Amino acid sequence: MMNRMPSRIARAAFLAMTTVIVVATPAAATTVIADAKYKWYYWLAPILMLSFIGLLLQMCGGYIKKVLLPKYRGKRVEE
Repeated sequence: MMNRMPSRIARAAFLAMTTVIVVATPAAATTVIADAKYKWYYWLAPILMLSFIGLLLQMCGGYIKKVLLPKYRGKRVEE
């Protein structure tokens, strides 16, 4: 099982890079669609940023609580 780990990490990294490229591609078309019809509301950006940071913190906290603390306290980790 340990020899499969690098391929899983490589696959996850490739998937992440592909996702970023696919999602960022429409940003190159901003000069084409920069019209009053497609206005971005800038007040929404801080809300989205804070909610994303909150989501990341919750995921990290849940991982620490459910996996790392029981592992180092000698309890069984449920999978």
